[in-house]
Amino acid sequence: MPTQSRPLRADAARNAQRIIEAAHAVFDRGGYDVPMDEIAAEAGVGIATLYRRFPSRENLVKAVLEHRLAVRLSSVLEEIRNEPNARRALRLALEAGVSAAAKERGTLAAASNVGAMTLDIAQRFFEPASRLIERGQYEGVVRSDLVADDVPRIVLMLVGTFPSFEPGSDGWRRYLDLLMDAIAPSNTPSRLTPPQSVLNHSPSVVPQDHRRA
Repeated sequence: MPTQSRPLRADAARNAQRIIEAAHAVFDRGGYDVPMDEIAAEAGVGIATLYRRFPSRENLVKAVLEHRLAVRLSSVLEEIRNEPNARRALRLALEAGVSAAAKERGTLAAASNVGAMTLDIAQRFFEPASRLIERGQYEGVVRSDLVADDVPRIVLMLVGTFPSFEPGSDGWRRYLDLLMDAIAPSNTPSRLTPPQSVLNHSPSVVPQDHRRA
């Protein structure tokens, strides 16, 4: 039978959280290639403690990315669950995802640099939005040929517009408006090319700087 990893002791969990928060602060200030001992010093732990919790830079960056996305997205989940209109709920989910990416561009750049920015992370966080597609199709407010794999790709399409805007700009919202029109049903919908399976690769994210938007 598969074994489950034991939960961290309280002190180990606190150390892990301190390291994650310190790494996020250091990435924001100095980019993603800062020495690991600088992150340990920021967290107030020894370098051995850091490596015990996160054996590689990739492990640490991935943990920071997942933590920051959870922080950014958790507040909107309740609003999405309580939204009676599936199309409106789907827009809230997509908007929250892209907004989180816009505010965590330094973290995303770090994840991209070490190969931790993979589609499985996006799929995990946008699974609720994928379920909204089925609900929207049932309610007749989302086109019937949209599939769950389209959701993280739509988010990545919108994230791809970031370099064309000034840091902190919300110009991407215009393209969210256009995409929301594209996923709505119509009397003469475009014929879509059949969906293809998701390739587990590391999408590149090229921010204009590493400062928090």
